[in-house]
Amino acid sequence: MQFAFRPEVNAIPRDITATNPRYWFIAFVVFFAVICVGTWMINLEASERDARRKVDLVVQGTALRSQMNRELNRVLYLTSGLRSYLVVRQKTLERDEIENILAAMYGESQHIKNFAVAVGHRITYVHPLTGNEKALGLFYPDVPEQWNAIKRTIDSGKPALLGPVNLVQGGKGLIYRAPIFINGHYWGLLSSVIDSQSLFDAMFTDNKANGLEVAIRGVDGLGMKGEVFWGNSGLFADKNVQLIDIDVPGGKWVMAVKSTTIDEGKNTLWLLQGMVWLLALALAWSVFLVLSQRAKLARLALFDALTGLPNRLLLDDRVDRAMTSLQRDSTKACLLMFVDLDRFKQVNDEYGHHAGDFALKSAASRIRATVRKADTVGRWGGDEFLVFMENVDRARISELFAKIRKAVEKPVNYRGHELSVGVSIGYALAPDDGNKMDQLLRVADERMYADKDARNAAR
Repeated sequence: MQFAFRPEVNAIPRDITATNPRYWFIAFVVFFAVICVGTWMINLEASERDARRKVDLVVQGTALRSQMNRELNRVLYLTSGLRSYLVVRQKTLERDEIENILAAMYGESQHIKNFAVAVGHRITYVHPLTGNEKALGLFYPDVPEQWNAIKRTIDSGKPALLGPVNLVQGGKGLIYRAPIFINGHYWGLLSSVIDSQSLFDAMFTDNKANGLEVAIRGVDGLGMKGEVFWGNSGLFADKNVQLIDIDVPGGKWVMAVKSTTIDEGKNTLWLLQGMVWLLALALAWSVFLVLSQRAKLARLALFDALTGLPNRLLLDDRVDRAMTSLQRDSTKACLLMFVDLDRFKQVNDEYGHHAGDFALKSAASRIRATVRKADTVGRWGGDEFLVFMENVDRARISELFAKIRKAVEKPVNYRGHELSVGVSIGYALAPDDGNKMDQLLRVADERMYADKDARNAAR
């Protein structure tokens, strides 16, 4: 926000301005300083509000995603036993027995319209039959709007959550389809038709009352490529929304979450703007000190206080962004390196925690100096560090490990004592070892412990 300086006519007596022109200059400097500091404060406040709004939306969206996963898992777990039964009894199937199983499953389920079993591509068993008569005997290839998705599911050999689709028996629903293979050959398809309206009503009825607007896209698990099937489609073009990925069998959905509460903070910003024009240099300086403290707190939220390196929150964000970029260009590779200091506890026990802190800061500085400027070095916790590198040369990874090990293991002097620690290193490559933070961490952690065991055995 820009402010224009317009001095009022006769705001300063003519005799003073005539005898001491410096007053105009001093008044201008004071006035301009208040405007500059105030403008900075207002912009920072607006940025902080946006950041808090985004964090709140992420938290609320994550909670909705967890609730959605629970609701879906509650519905989908029922079919696993029947799938095994059909594989075992496929040569001696008895209609009454299957229908009794389907009836028992239906009695324990929520949001289910019906269960169906197709032998080959034709639906042979349906429960409940009432209201679903049109589905019985349905030959999937005769339903073009569903067949392509069904064929993809059969070809993949893995269960998938498809739809929402228009059901032949009327209404709309999500369909969880699990292909059944016997001795490597396709035998049939087990389907759970979910009442999507019932499911989403149970999930999102109270959202508007809680100040949230939600939309979901990804028909047939196609993510952002799929159509919007719940909520306002315009939400995905709104710059104030937060997008949350929801993994579903055979694909993913994308949920857009937006706050509908009125931002009462705007009135506060206007009040601050008025104060900037009226208050003196002393108040402007006080505001500057308050904002400096806020900036420091904001930095502490993203960086480790001891080493100054990015903390877990910032590391997660950078890795997630890189993984998104990697999906667009799978020819590139990213490296996540887990660096654990050996013998660090001995340093703490023998020389005290201040010496341990010194050793940690030294290790952090040396790791940072060893890698490229564009690489991210963060403190994961305790004596553990993460190094994340994009566009890595696979052939030079071993060389990088050796450089880091050599740099960190070089003793440092602390108050006349030589402090020495070892280094155990584990790594994971994306996309080779996964394309999510938790997958890469698990692989890197296992390799780090393998490296530690090997080094201990070599001693």
